[in-house]
Amino acid sequence: MSPSAVPRLNYVVLRCADLERSRQFYESIGLRLVAEQHGAGAKHYSCDVSGVILELYPFAGKSTSGLRLGLVVPDLQRVVEALRSNGTAVSTSESDGAAAANVADPDGHQISLEEERRAE
Repeated sequence: MSPSAVPRLNYVVLRCADLERSRQFYESIGLRLVAEQHGAGAKHYSCDVSGVILELYPFAGKSTSGLRLGLVVPDLQRVVEALRSNGTAVSTSESDGAAAANVADPDGHQISLEEERRAE
């Protein structure tokens, strides 16, 4: 299969019980969310994460629980500190010299955070 024939991830929608609380959580990680509304649709937040749109929508009886989202961040220590200062429990680990953290967002979605590796 040629690379152009391989499907590409376009967007991820997370359903949130408390939209503002979830917005604050994801902004603690470093995402820059903007308010949106498409026509008469639900007000929500979205941002571009390296070419993939992440959207936070109000919970409307459609759960996204069970989702695991992996993000690469430029400064993992700063993100961990920001999350902990907001009262979020964060589990950190190191494997093969690479730091990582695991956290649950306000709706229980599992978020895996890795620090961006810099070329040496």
